[in-house]
Amino acid sequence: SNMYIDIEVYKGDDNIFVASCPELNLYSHASTQDEAISKLKLDILDHIRNSRIYADAKEDIEFSVCFYSSRYPQTH
Repeated sequence: SNMYIDIEVYKGDDNIFVASCPELNLYSHASTQDEAISKLKLDILDHIRNSRIYADAKEDIEFSVCFYSSRYPQTH
């Protein structure tokens, strides 16, 4: 079964991009969107591999990436 992970990307202060995964409470920062997303995906995969809860789901992970112009314009 596929596992869906949401990634939210927004531009922080000083032109730093922040990628976050609210579900797992993970964050990464980088000078480009792509780098922030790549770093976060690696962190997410590490987190999932180290977590027994997701042991069965680690084969099929699909990332859903949403871009925001600033932090959390939407309500959580």
